[in-house]
This record gives sequence, structure tokens and C-alpha cells, in this order.
Amino acid sequence: MNLILQQSSLKHSVGQWMVVFLLLGVVVWPITGQQKKTDGRDRADAAGALRIPVLVEVSGNHWEEGRREHFRVFLNEQETQIRSFSGPGSPTIFLVVFDTVDELSRVDQARSVLAERLNGLPSNHWIGILRSQDGLRVIQEPTGDHEALVSQIRAIQVNGKAGLLDTLQPVSKLATSILNKSGVRVCVLYITDSGIGNYRADYLNPVINASDAGDLSRRFSDRAVQEQMTRLTQSMARYTVPIFILHLNYRADSLNLAYQSGLERIAGASGGRAVLCRTVDEIVPGFEALFARMRATYFLGADLPARVKSTIRLRVEASPDRGESARAQHPLQVERERSR
Repeated sequence: MNLILQQSSLKHSVGQWMVVFLLLGVVVWPITGQQKKTDGRDRADAAGALRIPVLVEVSGNHWEEGRREHFRVFLNEQETQIRSFSGPGSPTIFLVVFDTVDELSRVDQARSVLAERLNGLPSNHWIGILRSQDGLRVIQEPTGDHEALVSQIRAIQVNGKAGLLDTLQPVSKLATSILNKSGVRVCVLYITDSGIGNYRADYLNPVINASDAGDLSRRFSDRAVQEQMTRLTQSMARYTVPIFILHLNYRADSLNLAYQSGLERIAGASGGRAVLCRTVDEIVPGFEALFARMRATYFLGADLPARVKSTIRLRVEASPDRGESARAQHPLQVERERSR
């Protein structure tokens, strides 16, 4: 990564997202500088390679001792060489996105547990903080300065209109760019308490196709929400960063059940996970579960098939030395043309 060029280009960048990306990209250098020297296979990892997030469970526990030789990667059922490897001990950036618009007491719980867990992070793990309600904003560029992070976390506001659905793609695009250009591990964690009725878009009154007497929106008000979540899940296949979602306020009405189920599908399809908290008591263990998964995630770099222009099916196998049964969780597919 050419840091001089990145810093110089910041002055000439146009568009909000280019500015945000460069701000985040420039601060990666202290992390990448801590990496040990790697062989040519790691140095070859570039834009032409796909980096696959993988979580491995052995006997119900996260497996964090994996090495490159423990994994096999298959693209469209053809085994491919692993060009790069990073695991739980590798340099890492966590992007934490707050989408908090509803209940202060629940948000306080989430803010407190996040602030407390900073001290347990390795020195090569940095956190960036963003907020998505009323438009995406960078609150804190990725840093290992825990005092600065705690200050910004405590200042996170609880107001405005929800923005999770509106910002999933730009945040994923940003995170994937950082992942590909810097070589560090990158995971995204949304902390949200929003319901489907909190958005500026009116999902509660779906547009009905007047020419279609069989339009199911006439009879099932949650159908439009389901379709929106399905489209978003499919569009997220172009990105290769796992999305984790901590939803602080589970709702049981039909529209929010469709919304929350969609969030679970989106997170799972990316290689991440969503946790829906039904009570305040579930917030801390929910956060702990997601943070543990983020810290245990591997990234395997593999060549993209040259002749395939459609969706690529992914399969990853993990084999611990002791012959234990391992379960590898990862995205099931990626769109080749949009992944570069």
C-alpha cells in the first residue's frame, strides 16, 4: 500500500465516500507495519483475489489455532490455492456502526459493554466508529487509542431516523475496499435498536401494483418488507466482509418479524451473524457472542476463476491437527464481476 500516494490523494478526493475511505485507509499503516514478514503467496494477495471470511467451530467452541495448511478452499467445486492467510492474531479493524434511535437504557448497555471490552483487545486491533441514522457519518477513524474510543462511544446519540438498511451497502463497500487494499482483517458490527417503522421510507404502507389483482401486498402487509430484505441480501453478495448485527430491541409484530428475519439472512449470507435481544439481560451476552465471533474470524485469499462471470459458489474445509470434527462457516456465494 503506497501511503504517500494515499495521503496526497486525500487532498484531491471527490465525493463523501472517497474521502471517508482515504481517511480510514491512511490510518491502517501502524497495523500493517506490525505484521511479520510473509512469503510471496501473501504478498501476491491483491485486487484479483477473493478474501473469504471463515469462522471455524470445533466441539462447539471457536477455533483460533488454525494455520494456512489446515484449510482448503473450493470455488465452484474446484479446489484453489490459498494465496493469503490471516487469523485471530493478525492485524484487524472492526468498524462499529451505531443505528440507535429508540431506547436510551438499552443503548447505554451496549455502549458500556463495548467500552469495557476495549481493554481486552490486542494492540494490533483497531476500532472505527460510525453512525448510520440520518445519514452515514464517521465518528472516530480506526484507532487503538482506547480513551478516544470510550469518549466517542459515550457520546453516541439516540435520536433521528434509522439508517441500517440505507447504509449496509456503502459500509460494506468501504470495508471491502479496506480489506483488499490493506490486507488487514475487517469486520463490521451494527448496533441497532430500530424497527421497520423508524425509517424515513414508509415500509408500513407498501406501494400496491394497481394492475395486479394478485399483488400479495393487498393481503399481507409484511410482503413488501420481505421482498426488500431479499433484494438487499442478494445485492450484498458482491462484498466479502462479514456483517454482525446486535439488535437491542426485538419486536414481535409481523412487519418487524419480517424485518428482523431479513437482518438475520443478510448477516448469515455475509459470513456473520445477527443477535436479536428480547430483554435487556440479553444485550451483554449477545454482544459477547458477536465480538467473540469477530475476533475468531479467519480470512483466506484465493484466486477468482478467470472464465466465470456469474455467481461463484464457495466451500471451505477446515481440518484441525487432532482430527476433531470442525465446522467452517463462511459466505456461500459471491458475485465475481462485482467483487473486484
